[in-house]
Amino acid sequence: MKTNAIFVSTVLIILLACLGMPAAAQESSAEPTPDYTVFTLGEMYVVGEKPPAAENVAIKAEITAEDIAATNSNTVAEALLYVPGLRVSTGRKNESSVQIHGINQSKILVLIDGVPYYETYNGKLDLNQIPTDNIAKIEVTKGGASVLYGPNAVGGIINIITKNAAETPTASLVAELGNDDTARLSLTHGMKKGMFNYWLNYTHHESDGWRMADDYEPVTGTVIQRPGSTYDIVLEDGGTRENSAFKKDSFWAKFGVTPKEGSEFYLNFHYIDREKEYPPATDEVRVIAFRPAFSHFARMPKYDDWGIDLSGQHKLTEKFSLKAKLFYHDHIDDWTSYSDETFSEELGISRYKDYIFGGSVIADFRPVEWYTLRFSYNLKKDSHSGRDDEYLPYEDSMSKTGSIGIENEYNCVENLSVILGASYDWFKVTEAEEIEIDRDGNFIRFNELETGDTVHKLNPMIGATYNIGESARLYGSIAQKIHFPLLSDLFGSKGGNKDLEPERALNYTLGFSGIFGNKGSFDVSLYEHRINDFINWTRPFNDGGELQNVGKIVLRGFEVGGTYSPLEELAFNASYCYTQARDKSHNRVTKNVADVPEDKIDFGIRYMIPYVKMRLDFNTAYVSRYFNELPAVDDPEAEEEITDGYCITNLRLSKTFNSHVEAYVAVNNLFDKCYESERWYPSPGRNFFVGIALRY
Repeated sequence: MKTNAIFVSTVLIILLACLGMPAAAQESSAEPTPDYTVFTLGEMYVVGEKPPAAENVAIKAEITAEDIAATNSNTVAEALLYVPGLRVSTGRKNESSVQIHGINQSKILVLIDGVPYYETYNGKLDLNQIPTDNIAKIEVTKGGASVLYGPNAVGGIINIITKNAAETPTASLVAELGNDDTARLSLTHGMKKGMFNYWLNYTHHESDGWRMADDYEPVTGTVIQRPGSTYDIVLEDGGTRENSAFKKDSFWAKFGVTPKEGSEFYLNFHYIDREKEYPPATDEVRVIAFRPAFSHFARMPKYDDWGIDLSGQHKLTEKFSLKAKLFYHDHIDDWTSYSDETFSEELGISRYKDYIFGGSVIADFRPVEWYTLRFSYNLKKDSHSGRDDEYLPYEDSMSKTGSIGIENEYNCVENLSVILGASYDWFKVTEAEEIEIDRDGNFIRFNELETGDTVHKLNPMIGATYNIGESARLYGSIAQKIHFPLLSDLFGSKGGNKDLEPERALNYTLGFSGIFGNKGSFDVSLYEHRINDFINWTRPFNDGGELQNVGKIVLRGFEVGGTYSPLEELAFNASYCYTQARDKSHNRVTKNVADVPEDKIDFGIRYMIPYVKMRLDFNTAYVSRYFNELPAVDDPEAEEEITDGYCITNLRLSKTFNSHVEAYVAVNNLFDKCYESERWYPSPGRNFFVGIALRY
């Protein structure tokens, strides 16, 4: 890649220049001071003197910009890898997927600065497409979140909060190189002048593919062609992963005005241009050459995602404030199918065109010191258009989702805060159609589908937090959440069922947290998620399965973790999460639940090496084995299949020369272990990165 040659030259020249700095400069061990502020309108609540108690009645985790740098995480998916209770995997479509306590990403509300971020058809987007250079922190709420967020947060909420300009103008450049012509360049600039401010970031990231572990053992897979024959072949022979190259450019911009204290207004814009390849599964690949054609030998030559968000907050009186958001997100992606493993003959190109349009209003009223009333109104429209091949027209489907939430916070007793709230959530499919084709795949006509009535549900919650002195806190909550079926669940060509009911979850949380002076902190929590009308496949789609409300799933367990810093130069963090998943459906074939590991362990060390003043960051995550295939309602004789557990260890060594220059070396999968975060999709082996950051 020509661009990589430019990266190599630039990085080497800057590194040599840095290493040649005077010794006095090299002896400086000061960490760079933050050159940004946290975007306060990215928070869900109106920013006030005191954090709302509802933020403290669920299990929470926060990833700071420093944490992101310590793990050398270039994307949001990578940054979430070490969060207790979360599992990040990569499989089909070379796409990341996040679980909270075993609940998959389509049932988790992902926000960027408080605005929903997902694909309207499948209910989620690949978080590997969001770079971390623009992120101030990531807040993860597990289980019963506030009612103000609205529906579809059964598993919890991931709110990605971006950076904002500080008083001092800033500019930075980060350049990084890795294996297989992997390169990343990030440029950032922010400034605040009077009541105006802006923040800009551009990131380029590309790779010819990623290296697999040396202990990977090739297996013989099967290619199923229709029409045609079935033949056996080694679909992955090691080295650089087959069909794993990618290229991504993203631009993020924020423009704000603060006319007076208590009032601020912002326009946020993002644009992502991406293309990537899809590494095939190692066991089986299907090729359907009939029109419309489809194949698992595929690439994504086009992915355009852009959005505009308007945010504002105004303090009307000393006791009453309003926060509002208006957003529009749009994306197009193509799936190009190929006839075989050579990727030389195109079969067809399918396309999705989606957009989300909506807004929210949150009011904060505090008539007396001990009581706060909050009100929210959320409304959005989801639109999806898809076609299975270029010669076919688009099939359209649309829906509207809304929510009204009321939350009461009581602080009548010293050190005790109580939250009582409820949301009224509704969902309505406003348009749905499918095309009818003949046996040769030719278009015949459009068929309008029944959209059904509006589905609505009242979802209450109660929570409390009690401060025990200044060093410990007891918290708990009970919250009901609802998850409406996705458009793909209702009308998808792969087993859609328009008669699906929404999933209902009752989340219980009880926790205790505290600090040890200035040495460390700890958190212990119990949780349970009871999901009724759980939507799942009666058997795999390829074997004739369909989606149904199969019954009841219960996930319960505990988290324990903490941090400890015996010395200023040394800090540890560790956590353990246990999840027991059980199928409680009356017609269940097995009590087990697929894709839910029982154990997740995270451990990290930060150490400032004396004399050389280099910082060492060591992080490891262990995920236990889990069932990837189980007997199903329509296939009770199917055999259980288990995916082995795995351990990922990453290392980063960095040197800060002065307040403007940092150089680093990072190693992912330090011990070069072959593992599969999703069955039949081997993950990267040991990969090296070297980079430099310049900040002014």
